[in-house]
Amino acid sequence: MYTESPPLNDDYHERDVDTAERISPNRVHRLRPGGFRPASKNTPIVSARPSNVRRIIRALGRFCVAIVIGVGATLAWQSYGGEMVRAWAPSLGWLVPTSPSAELQAQVKPVVVDLAIMRRSIEQLASNQDQLARKQDQMAQAFASLQSAVREINQNILALAPLAPKPAHSTPSKPPQSPAQ
Repeated sequence: MYTESPPLNDDYHERDVDTAERISPNRVHRLRPGGFRPASKNTPIVSARPSNVRRIIRALGRFCVAIVIGVGATLAWQSYGGEMVRAWAPSLGWLVPTSPSAELQAQVKPVVVDLAIMRRSIEQLASNQDQLARKQDQMAQAFASLQSAVREINQNILALAPLAPKPAHSTPSKPPQSPAQ
């Protein structure tokens, strides 16, 4: 049995002390069996603490679990529309969207009717605008065909005009003089 008090400078590491005895009220520390420090420095010490890689993997695992829980809660909220929240925690009911009251529906109904009428009017205006654009295209085509017909007629008139013989000696005509001179 160990009868001496532990050294004051705490030569024993915390990993060598038994956990149950560490938290005991009489604060007597005893070494675990086989928990002594080796005398030589070449002998490796096996640590009870997990390696950094294992700690990182565990932290990432916890993070992924938290993400999965959050996504699941979000999907449940969207699919059930908050009914479960109202049932489990009525104080959180203000977070859930409510259906509109009859008074609000009565106020909104004329606006909805006006919007429907306005939409119909806009659709009619759009169809009228399409009709006007088609008529304008037809008129432009008709105008172009009339211009080409006028050109053809002018060319035919010039081609059919009798060739009048030109006088051999043509004297330039004098402009008539006004009687005032």
